[in-house]
Amino acid sequence: MYTITALLERNRVEVMFDGAHDYDYLVFSQELKDAALAVRSNQGHFDLLVDFTTGQVLPQENAAQSERNIAWCIANGMRKSANVMTTIIQKIQVKRISHRDEKLGYFETREEAEKWLDS
Repeated sequence: MYTITALLERNRVEVMFDGAHDYDYLVFSQELKDAALAVRSNQGHFDLLVDFTTGQVLPQENAAQSERNIAWCIANGMRKSANVMTTIIQKIQVKRISHRDEKLGYFETREEAEKWLDS
């Protein structure tokens, strides 16, 4: 399951994953894009905070769509993406699908992630 929250006042989209990734990934992708477009600043930028701390490892069949989502976000104004994760497997997986883009940061706590986004 997941929750997507659009924070207009912070030009930020927050995504929280919880448990298994057993949802329609195309629906998730559209909701993510809609939220990103809704929160973009006047300059066309937005930030992304993705919390994987209670989510399971992404199934391999969803990896390609995740890679397309990251590419779409970068191409459509993403300034930074802070990824909060507690397992090394999650970190390796996200780094692999993001091609280690410098706009993505990896953190163990939400507080660290928010501080980086606010800088």
